[in-house]
Amino acid sequence: LLECPGPRPASGAVWACAPSESMPTMLPVADSAQLLAATAAVIGGRLHAALVHEGEPDLIALFAQEAKDWLPLGELRIPGAKASTKPSLAFVGEDIMVATDEGFVLRRRLSDGATVGSAHHAVRHEGAAWQGACMTHHGPEPRIAHLR
Repeated sequence: LLECPGPRPASGAVWACAPSESMPTMLPVADSAQLLAATAAVIGGRLHAALVHEGEPDLIALFAQEAKDWLPLGELRIPGAKASTKPSLAFVGEDIMVATDEGFVLRRRLSDGATVGSAHHAVRHEGAAWQGACMTHHGPEPRIAHLR
């Protein structure tokens, strides 16, 4: 893992990134493991990571930084997941959001696991190529944008 201090540089400029002295050197993944999805964010002053391994495509593994190690926080099931599911993960504030190519979207609070939002959308139609989903914050209510 690298740290890139300071503000984001202008387009075409170089960001001076270097290995972190305060974070783990890598994500909590075995060398031979293949990830289907991953996200990381600093929440409450600690680095958090969420991972979906190829061997368990229906499960999100959650971790938090503890000094230079990773502390397991728990696991979440991916709604409607099957072997061919393509998940997308994002931390949104202090929540985790997962969206799948099948149109399932789930947002859960990390502090207590409560479901903040859940939906199933029809995303399959001719010419569509699902890529992922993210939160948008335009207007008074946050919305989910499916990227195709």
